[in-house]
Amino acid sequence: MKLLLENWRQYLSEVTSIPQDLKQGLKDAITDSEFWTYPHTEDEVDAVGENELGTPAVEILMDALNEAAENLGSDLYFLLTVDGTGDYTIGPDDQYGGYPNNWMMQGQYRGPEKGKHVVWLELRPISKDYNIDDLDPDELAGIISRTINHELVHYEQLKKQAKSKGISDEKAWEEMIADPKQFSNTGDRGDYLTRHIEVDAFAHEAAEQLLDMYSAEEAFQLIKTRDPKLEGVVRDYLNVLGDNPTELKKFWTKLYTQIERQNETPT
Repeated sequence: MKLLLENWRQYLSEVTSIPQDLKQGLKDAITDSEFWTYPHTEDEVDAVGENELGTPAVEILMDALNEAAENLGSDLYFLLTVDGTGDYTIGPDDQYGGYPNNWMMQGQYRGPEKGKHVVWLELRPISKDYNIDDLDPDELAGIISRTINHELVHYEQLKKQAKSKGISDEKAWEEMIADPKQFSNTGDRGDYLTRHIEVDAFAHEAAEQLLDMYSAEEAFQLIKTRDPKLEGVVRDYLNVLGDNPTELKKFWTKLYTQIERQNETPT
């Protein structure tokens, strides 16, 4: 693998890292909570706040993440909700391809609020005909963990910008979301994927996806050949930016670095 990695050195660049103890601590909290064993069907979606919906499973997961965040000495707060429209309920015939292991709807880093940095996750409920025996809990936990880590890249970016500018987290957040180079408000997928904070975060997420399935050497080879087996974040970038080599190269440089760095990090 050393020779293959050396061939990619020209692409390496600065990337954002997440403290390993934070990543692992939150992932352990997801797994240890066994939240998937609690009620989570569409019929069990109920109001848990003024404008929020949840299920017993989501409440268990949220409590577990916030307890872990506090025990790890972080200033993170996790807000978890569940989709209540009925349009994204997961069942065996899921049109979005999420069955049975992908319960994620969306995630978002919402910046600092009252001394905490808020990470919002929205999950999809499951249908009455969902077969819990089909679920791979490790894969479900991995998907949620990777989503959280994507948002934690934004959290680390914000912290770094606040420190480098000598300003508060709140002021740095105001500047970040007002900067069109960092924050996209167009609604265009290509524009969103090319904002540099997203390139950094998606590269981290993509590296985790690849290294969960392949060795670093195999991952590099798949990327080099644009293998049809590539899916997830990398496939999204290829589909949306495949005809834009300049922007795609920015993603590759971050991705190669993340693969190398995460491959060297003990788990």
